[in-house]
Amino acid sequence: MKRLLLVAICLALLASGCIEQKNTGGKNTTKAAGGSTEKPIVTIISPRAGEILQGNNDVGFEASVKGGKEPYAYSWSSNIDGGLSTRSSFRQNPSRLSKGHQNIILMVTDASGSTGQGSVLIEVM
Repeated sequence: MKRLLLVAICLALLASGCIEQKNTGGKNTTKAAGGSTEKPIVTIISPRAGEILQGNNDVGFEASVKGGKEPYAYSWSSNIDGGLSTRSSFRQNPSRLSKGHQNIILMVTDASGSTGQGSVLIEVM
């Protein structure tokens, strides 16, 4: 048991020397390899969490991104349907999505390679 605890402490000390995270006034920053970069903070605006998508009318997929360094690269996906779009926002017909509970994920990568992610759980009928 002591040996396991010693290994865990050593790993924690090694890891803390490689990456240091700071919270500075609400800004999510990561300091790595001698540099400091603000990470993108991603919020999905539409569809809303818990929203039910149905019918043949297109639904807007939109998000806001704060922080990081522009330009951003976008990757929208679903845990069921996979990749959806690489645009900042897009419209999708619910009839083209698989029925059921879907976790919609938006991964944003900024110009310096930092990533941020947002997600919402929806239902498609």
